[in-house]
Amino acid sequence: MSILPQSTPAAVPEGVRPLGEGPYLKPGEQIDWHYRAPGWQPGDASTIAPMRVVRDDERGLVAWLAPGTLQEGQGTAAGERVRTVPLERRWLDRRTRIVEEWWGGGILRIAPAGAPWSVWLFWSHPEGEDWRFAGWYVNLENAHLRTDRATYSSDHILDVEIEPDGRISLKDEDEDEVVAAIAQGRLTREQAAQIERHADAAIASYRDGDWAFDPEWIAWRPDPHWTVPVLDGLDALGSR
Repeated sequence: MSILPQSTPAAVPEGVRPLGEGPYLKPGEQIDWHYRAPGWQPGDASTIAPMRVVRDDERGLVAWLAPGTLQEGQGTAAGERVRTVPLERRWLDRRTRIVEEWWGGGILRIAPAGAPWSVWLFWSHPEGEDWRFAGWYVNLENAHLRTDRATYSSDHILDVEIEPDGRISLKDEDEDEVVAAIAQGRLTREQAAQIERHADAAIASYRDGDWAFDPEWIAWRPDPHWTVPVLDGLDALGSR
């Protein structure tokens, strides 16, 4: 499996190790899930989601992002969230650190050890119903590096959506976003081509019924006694 080069050393703490290497966290313990851009430096904006560990072992990491979780996100000096910034300047504007609440239902994230993606499971909650599986979202990203209490990756922009009935598609807006990322220096053409190969590998993993796509995860439910994890440094960041 081909994996994009990791970010520069400053992007992750010293002493990180790949997922799948112990020591491991126990179910219910908190782990902070970081996304940092290549070349990240201390003080730069990133995305940090405090999550509860579901499983942490040689296969990889499974963690739960609970509804109502406050997480560090990325915005612009004008107060825009990154996803609302027009494509013609999305990768040019300097990003600032913001706090935002995860809205909607929770997400189960599964990061297989060594894989350049993580698999996110979504559920919808129609009125009068509970836990209707809404599909898989494959987030293409660097293979994770982690410390005892945090895991680090870099998002690759392109993503794969898989419906509950197995229909597969790339997010409609992703192609235009990749073109903009190349034009604005966020990606090279070679990196974009490699990310597309990673998408093909992730789709093959789904079709092979690999661990991250096991039906056990569709039936999984969080421990009702779990509290919502707390974002470290929340007071210093403030909120938007």
